[in-house]
This record gives sequence, C-alpha cells and structure tokens, in this order.
Amino acid sequence: MFRRAVLYLFAAVVLVWTQACTSGEPPQPHSVGDSTVQARLAASERGDAEGEYLLGKRYARGDGMAQDYAKAAEYVRKAAEQGHAKAQNDLGAMYARGEGVRRDYAEAAKWYRKAAEQGDPLAQYSMGRISWQGRGVPQDKDAALGWYRKSAEQNQAEAQSALGNLYFTGEAGEQDYAKAAQWLRKAAEQGYVGAMNNLGFLYEYGLGVSRDPKEAAKWYLAGAEKNDPKAQANYGVMCGEGTGGVPRDLVQGYKWLKLSALQGDPVGKKYMLDFENGEWAIATNQVAEAERLVQEFRAAQRRK
Repeated sequence: MFRRAVLYLFAAVVLVWTQACTSGEPPQPHSVGDSTVQARLAASERGDAEGEYLLGKRYARGDGMAQDYAKAAEYVRKAAEQGHAKAQNDLGAMYARGEGVRRDYAEAAKWYRKAAEQGDPLAQYSMGRISWQGRGVPQDKDAALGWYRKSAEQNQAEAQSALGNLYFTGEAGEQDYAKAAQWLRKAAEQGYVGAMNNLGFLYEYGLGVSRDPKEAAKWYLAGAEKNDPKAQANYGVMCGEGTGGVPRDLVQGYKWLKLSALQGDPVGKKYMLDFENGEWAIATNQVAEAERLVQEFRAAQRRK
C-alpha cells in the first residue's frame, strides 16, 4: 500500500486549515430562542434593543413572517446602533455576506470590531479571520492571533480550531504540537467538525500527544460522520487496512473512501484506486452493499 507516502504529503497539506482562516464566508451569526412576533414588534416600537435584534433575526429566518433580509438588516441595525453586541456582530456578518445590504467588507469589519471590543466571542473570531485575510482591514497576523486567542479562551470552537492549526503549522509564531492538540481537542469536543480530522492526525502520529491509533480512529470517524472528506478518507483507509483498532472491513473502507472521493478529496480519490486496481480485492456483492451505504449516507445529508 502507499498509505505512508500519501500521509506524509497529507501532513503537509491537509492541516493548512484554509476553511478556518482564508474562507471568504463569515461564520453563522448568533442563534436565538423562540419568541412571539407580536411581543418583538411591541419591544421594537419601544426602542428595546433586544426586541429589535430578535425581530431582525425572525425576519432573517422567515420565522412567523415572510423571509426578508432587508427588514432583518433594518432591525438588527437598530439594535446594533444601541450597542447590542450580538446585533453588531450579526450586522457585520450581513455586510460580509451581502444579506439585506450591499456587500461591504470595511463596514463588516467596523461592526465586528464594535462587538469584539465588547467581548463577543463570535465577533472576536471574525476579527481574527478578517485580520488574517486582510479583508476589510489591513492584513495583520499578530492582531489576528490576538483576536483568535481572546475568542478561543471564551470557548468559541471555530477560534480554538484555527488557533490549534496555527500552532500545528508554526504560523502562530512557534510550532507547538502540544498546544495544537490542546486547542483542537477543545474544538472537537464541542462537535466542531473542522478540528476532528486534524486532532485524529495528531493522535495517529503521536504529535503533541501520546500516539494512540484508537483515539485517532475515534476522531476520524466523528469527522467522517459529519461529512468531512479528509476524515472520511483517513477512516476509510483504517477500515481497508484494519489499523487503529478498526476491524478490517472493505465494505466500510469503500464506503468512506467513495464518499471522500465524491467530494473531490485527492486522498480519497487516490485510495479508491486500490479497489479499482485490485490491491484491495473486494467482491461484487460487497461493492453493491458499499454503494448502497454511500447512497444512504448522501440521502441523509441532503435531508439535513
């Protein structure tokens, strides 16, 4: 098998974490609980910032009224202008996405900063991301790291994952696998899929943690089940080879590698060749069962 050669390359490229620091899309805005439309309208009419914010969120979701991003932005702005930190963050996200307002990264940065300076962890993460990118603000990686740390220390999973990956790559100013594992574990334990595969990788190779292939398999599977193609590829290989305490199961190996390959992951695509060229001999009925499982998984994803 060529697993070792591929995975040494994998170490160099998979953990670059572009989704955390270079993605142009902001994270999802704050979620809110249920409340009646009438109560929120009444609160908004009184100039209540929380009521205006919640009403804006309901317009954004189309919850109890027609979805209307322009109305959402109007009410969220009213709350933001009164100093409501979550509204300020969400208004920043609206400007970054161009939802209900014209896309304007500088305006997004202005509102993110207002919220971040009030201690809002999601806004602090967003400030870290845009400072790293230089989007709406001058690029400043030191400032980005500072914002990521503030957010991560408040248990924001996206920031914990970003910080962990920066320690892995050395872009945090030092390469420190122990710190990488610490932050990635915090994010992964919150269910953040972006950290699971990378944490598994650290356990598989004993980087910053004691080598533990079973723990690696646990995190690869967790990420695979959340449709991370890299985790699917790694867990699929473990199934195909019977490593990491995972019983050898070519049906499961085929399933996860095929799912990874269908998402364009190069590792998944390369390992599917093991089935095609006969290195992993698999019976026709096993392929049929694996393909059924692939379709079942994809259908479940579409329903989410």
